[in-house]
Amino acid sequence: MSTFDYIQTFYVNPDTVANATEIMLTSVDLFFKAKPAENANVSGTTKPGINVWICEVENGDPNPNLSLVNSVKAIDYDSVNISSDAQTPTVVGFSNPVLIKTDRYYGIVIKYNDPAYDIWTNVQGDRLIGSGGVTNTASPGSQSRFDGFLYKATNSNSYDKFSNKDLKFKVKVAQFISNTVTVPLVNKDYEFFTIDSTSSGAFIGGEWCYQNVANATGTVTVSSASNTIVGSGTTLTGYNIEDKLVVSNGTVSDVLTITNVINATAMTVDRFPSFSASGIGFKVPPIGVVYFTDYTKNKVYLVDSSANSSVKFATGTRIIGARSGASANVTSIDRFQVDNFKPTFLIGNPTTSDYSMVYNIANSSNAMPATTNNLELLKFNNAVRESYILSRSLEVDNINLYGATRKSAVVNVTFNVAVTEANRFSVPYLKTNELDFFFYQNDINNTYTETRGSITDYDTEVDRNGLAKSKYISKKISFGEGRYAEDVVVYLAGYRPAGTQIKVYAKLHNAADKEAFDDKAWTPLELKNNTDRFSTEDPKDLWEYTYGLPQYPEVHTALSGTFLTTLSSNSIATSTDQSSIVSTGDLVRVYSVLTPENHEVFPVSSANSTAITLFKPISNTNIVGDVGVQKLKYKNVAWNNIANDNVARYVTSSYTEFDTYNTMQIKVVLLSENTHTVPKVEQIQVIGVSA
Repeated sequence: MSTFDYIQTFYVNPDTVANATEIMLTSVDLFFKAKPAENANVSGTTKPGINVWICEVENGDPNPNLSLVNSVKAIDYDSVNISSDAQTPTVVGFSNPVLIKTDRYYGIVIKYNDPAYDIWTNVQGDRLIGSGGVTNTASPGSQSRFDGFLYKATNSNSYDKFSNKDLKFKVKVAQFISNTVTVPLVNKDYEFFTIDSTSSGAFIGGEWCYQNVANATGTVTVSSASNTIVGSGTTLTGYNIEDKLVVSNGTVSDVLTITNVINATAMTVDRFPSFSASGIGFKVPPIGVVYFTDYTKNKVYLVDSSANSSVKFATGTRIIGARSGASANVTSIDRFQVDNFKPTFLIGNPTTSDYSMVYNIANSSNAMPATTNNLELLKFNNAVRESYILSRSLEVDNINLYGATRKSAVVNVTFNVAVTEANRFSVPYLKTNELDFFFYQNDINNTYTETRGSITDYDTEVDRNGLAKSKYISKKISFGEGRYAEDVVVYLAGYRPAGTQIKVYAKLHNAADKEAFDDKAWTPLELKNNTDRFSTEDPKDLWEYTYGLPQYPEVHTALSGTFLTTLSSNSIATSTDQSSIVSTGDLVRVYSVLTPENHEVFPVSSANSTAITLFKPISNTNIVGDVGVQKLKYKNVAWNNIANDNVARYVTSSYTEFDTYNTMQIKVVLLSENTHTVPKVEQIQVIGVSA
């Protein structure tokens, strides 16, 4: 059987619609001569109808498989009108307007559910029919008034094209009035759960997930061959259309949606159950669709939640996957922090009209602020305050959210049509199947230090796996053979608002060093300029920051007592026992008491009650005699060695010193006191230079 019976193509002439580039079809009128008699058809139904849709035209011929959005329409038998004079139309009205472009061809596809249908055609040369019957006037044919053709299906899944015959039809186009309308768009019904470690199994994305609640009163009987559920000892009229219930035979659980409540003991649901059973219990729990899981963070997110003020998810309960059987305890019902977002709505905006958009999102108090903010389409918008999408189970009881539906996010799209009536064939529009609004949460923190031994603020980024969440690590850069750098300079153009930091680290390696590059420590670089310069709220307010090696690694503590050094000796005499403070491999800074800028960094070999022994003798005459000694935080980081013209130096884990480097890598760490306000790096330049 063919996929259609007739296709009538037509041309959308822009001259007839004030040169609009897009218009909206509201209906098509067709005219039928006859239809099958009731109870006398071959389709197996007593009242067979017809199907109609609008299709694309490719290379001059229609393609019935390419139907336009919103154009597919089933017309029931009683809605098909017949007439002997082709004056009574059958109206094919579209539930939503069908958007089409002008200066193009489209096809009206007609599919009969019974071959006894007969549609009126206009055949060139045949006598015309008027309200008084057949006339003696021969039809001149369409004479290209529609610039289209009629196609009739053949038995070979092809079609015949007629040059002298067309359907009688009318295409009706929307013409709009002047008006200003605001359309609110709200967030979906999400649930954001934190679960505990007692979860069992793994939830499947897209499956129904429900809260385990007690069975409802009474029992039900279900059949895999019927969508009617029969109750016993229960009052089904207490439930509503679209409510969801869960039935189980002990092995399989089905989530069913109520489509009709017939009476107190009978209802219909959206599909046949997957099993048959009688006298079984049923639940009417809150339910949603598994949208996201992250077991490393104990997170499960649902969408399309059915929660309301009476039936909602709660902490301390267990959720169950209907298909997977997975389960987990809900320890908290959360909210999703929104730091920025990108609306990708498909909006038509003809020159004869305009539109505007504003948004509002719940604040840190779970309330909708009084003021809205402008929204830019197809761009990343930064939230102007701490903003949150709430779980639906939190929204339903919150009177401080948007509208009667109590939503935590809303975009108000205002359309304005103010042109003359003759030009109102096109207006701004939203495509409901393309209303994507992507919310983002910045994965950033302000934690990068921890307590290690006696060091309370140890920078964990010095090691491989630091605590900071947001970081960038460059590729490893090696210089040409025989080429070594003596210093490193990093130029960075960044956005650094108050409450944020941009920290930069360098990993350096000398080819003569037998230890692996990957095992080297990250050296925290010093910010050399604009240390107190912060960006405004304007994301384009960028500043240039310069980073370089420090004069010595960060100080942990100044050693107490008096210290005396001797030229060419590797022993520092001390008046206080330092053995419990410094140990083998620690770095110490030895500096002149009178001129502290004169200093040098040494790795410690050992310490006892009378002396600190270094791995090499002191040769720097500027730090001979009475000196001060500081223990440094990190053992294997690099610094500019002032005793050697500020050439970069680092010490290996085997206490060998290396000056200069020929392989380097950079790490940039972004930190913020909150996820709402974050720093950004626009450009970075790294240079290995001579000291």
